[in-house]
Amino acid sequence: MGLKCRHCSFEGTRADFRLLQRVDSAGPDTYRLCPKCKAAVYCEELEVIDSGGVPWGAGHLRGRVFRRSDKSD
Repeated sequence: MGLKCRHCSFEGTRADFRLLQRVDSAGPDTYRLCPKCKAAVYCEELEVIDSGGVPWGAGHLRGRVFRRSDKSD
């Protein structure tokens, strides 16, 4: 998922825009630095992965319970 600078219309990936700081200490929103004009760009870091509909970083095993089949050990 790409980002676009509102000041100079530069488009690139999140890796192209350097991370500046979080907007809020507990939220997924951040400011990133545009490599072309050096302006701060607002970015929402939480995204949904197309393959499974799981939020980024959650993983497909989150919330599942695993039990041993043989409890004699």
